[in-house]
Amino acid sequence: MHKSTRPSLNSYWIAFLLLIALPLPKALAQDDLFVVHFSTGPAWDTTRTPNEQVTFAEHSANLSRLRSEGVIRFGGRYDEFGMIILRSSSLENATAMIETDPGVKSGLFVFRIAPIRVFYPWKD
Repeated sequence: MHKSTRPSLNSYWIAFLLLIALPLPKALAQDDLFVVHFSTGPAWDTTRTPNEQVTFAEHSANLSRLRSEGVIRFGGRYDEFGMIILRSSSLENATAMIETDPGVKSGLFVFRIAPIRVFYPWKD
């Protein structure tokens, strides 16, 4: 007796059901948020105030520009650290944006970045 090498109809249904059941990669929405944590880098001069640091003014101007463009949603300083929440289409784009910051490029700051999933939204 000759066996067919074609998959049965049941095999097609099983494959279809598995395909639709698997989580597909999420297309990143325009409002994906990322948290960026800044700390002082190797170029930070402990004998100077923040405003006296090389490239600090350029770093501040860059963050102000990103804020005015609506990229930075929230930001602040605490202790010797800084933190911003920014909007980007992907982690890669957000990282590239921060890597071009004058303070980061000069080594004044180092940063960590990660997606943030808000479960307590900001309320005014």
